[in-house]
Amino acid sequence: MMAQIENGLVVQDVSRHFSGVTAVDCVSLALAPGETLALVGPNGAGKSTLIQLISGIDRISSGRIFLNGRRIDRLPPERIARLGVGRSFQTSRVFPALSVWDSVMLGTQANLLSGGHGKTLTNVVHEVCATLFGTAGWRRRVEHQENIARETLQLFGDRLWPRKDQPAFSLSYANRRRLEIARVLAGQPDYVLLDEPAAGMNPTETAELTELLLALRRMRPKLGILVVEHKLSLVRKVADRVMVLNQGRVLAQGDPDHALDHPEVVEAYLGRERRRPNSSDAHLG
Repeated sequence: MMAQIENGLVVQDVSRHFSGVTAVDCVSLALAPGETLALVGPNGAGKSTLIQLISGIDRISSGRIFLNGRRIDRLPPERIARLGVGRSFQTSRVFPALSVWDSVMLGTQANLLSGGHGKTLTNVVHEVCATLFGTAGWRRRVEHQENIARETLQLFGDRLWPRKDQPAFSLSYANRRRLEIARVLAGQPDYVLLDEPAAGMNPTETAELTELLLALRRMRPKLGILVVEHKLSLVRKVADRVMVLNQGRVLAQGDPDHALDHPEVVEAYLGRERRRPNSSDAHLG
């Protein structure tokens, strides 16, 4: 049924085995344009592995993955990215010697060289000549990407924009996380996979990230977001739906209240006493 969705990111009966260990066990999900789906569960539940599979970093053992009706699980990660799937990583990955500005501009390069999602990279010789001679068309494309980088950095307010000329290594841990997300967003993906974006953030920083994701949904209403997150305060506020994984399998899914208050989820992760964890430090795993 899920594979019949024409416009969306669809994971159909996907499994991944590592030397006899099943990390993801016959998981299916569908993410529609403009929807935010949260994946939650304890460490080792298979959440990050699923993102690795969708983004092409790792290969599925069985099943299929589709993007807008096109099968993508056999494609290399750079091709999947050019088709409109951006991702962040569980641990912060920045280029320490690059400035904040250059780091975000790096996220625009695939679109700069190809002219948009799904298009083949342009002829290398043509691009070298256009760069060397500064053709009008090249200048327009660069200016467009610079505007995107500027707007993206300004989404983060005074956390990144005033620091645009500073090297990435000089940023705090939380700002490095923000910078990685900014680099992903600068590529203007149709779908973004965020792997524990609030990891290591204090309650104030987590609240800021929550507001950013809510603002992003308003500004880019067609953006599909798949977020892996332990902090339930963020999940309850930003997610349309929640999928709970346990030992590679889907334990529960539905709207945040239904999924997170499901009896098996409450017993397994939140204790036997039913409660709603609203504080910013409440988390699964």
